Amino acid sequence: MHPSPWSFSWEPLFLALSIAAAVAYARAARAARPSRARIVVFGLGLALVVAALCSPLETIARHYLLLFHLLGNVMIADWAPPLLILGLTPSMCAAVARRGGRTLARLAQPWVSLPAWLLVWYLVHLPGFYDYALRHTWALNLEHALLIAAGLLFWWTVFGGVLTTPGALAYLGVAFVGSAFLGLAFIFSSSAFYDFYEHAPRLWGLSPAKDQNPQRPGVLPRTAPERGGAPARGRSPESRSGALSAPLRCPRIERA
Repeated sequence: MHPSPWSFSWEPLFLALSIAAAVAYARAARAARPSRARIVVFGLGLALVVAALCSPLETIARHYLLLFHLLGNVMIADWAPPLLILGLTPSMCAAVARRGGRTLARLAQPWVSLPAWLLVWYLVHLPGFYDYALRHTWALNLEHALLIAAGLLFWWTVFGGVLTTPGALAYLGVAFVGSAFLGLAFIFSSSAFYDFYEHAPRLWGLSPAKDQNPQRPGVLPRTAPERGGAPARGRSPESRSGALSAPLRCPRIERA
C-alpha cells in the first residue's frame, strides 16, 4: 500500500545533520558575526535539504514520480551546496579549510572535484542503482549523501579561492557540457529508464514517458543550460554588481 502523496517523509539522518549544521553555524556566528544576508543564505541552503528529503516532495519521489525524485536531487546537489558555502564568513571558510587540511585541499582541485561531481551524478542515476535505492532505504540515503558531498566539493572549488575568475568560468563551462548528457538521454529516450517508476502508481495523469520527459526542452534533471545558470542565482549582491575579483572567494555577501 502506498502512502498519501501529501504525507511527510522523514529522513532522520539528514534532518539530524541539518540541525547539527545549524547549531554549529550558530556557535561559530558568535565570533564570526555573519551578516543577516549570510545567515539567510545559509538557512536557505539547509531549508532546501530538509524540504527535499523531509516533506511530501520526498514521499512523491520515493513512491510515485521520477520527476520529483530528480527535482529533489537537484535541490540537494545543485541548489543547496552553493548557498551553504556562500553563507560562510571568511573566518568560517578558513576554519573549514584548516579542519579539512591537505585532504580537502587536494579534493578541491578542479581536476579532482569536477570529475568526482560528474561521476557521482551519472553513477547515482544508473538504472540499476536508482531502482535498487528506491527499494532500499540505506542505498537511497547513500545516494543523497553522495550528491550532497559532491555538490559541496564542486562549489567549494568555485567559491573557496581555489580558482581565479577565468579558471572558475572554464570549470563551470566544462560542467555545463559534461552534465548535459543525462538530460539529453531523458529527452530523446523512447522508453522508461527506471523499472520502479514504470510500475509506480501515477499522479496527475502523468504517464511514465511524460514523467521522465514532461516537456522539451526544460526536462529535469538539470540539463546543461540550467546548470550553467546556477552560479548566477548563487552569487551574492557583490558579484552581481560587477565587483567580483580574481580569484573567487568563499564569502561574497557584504555585512549589512
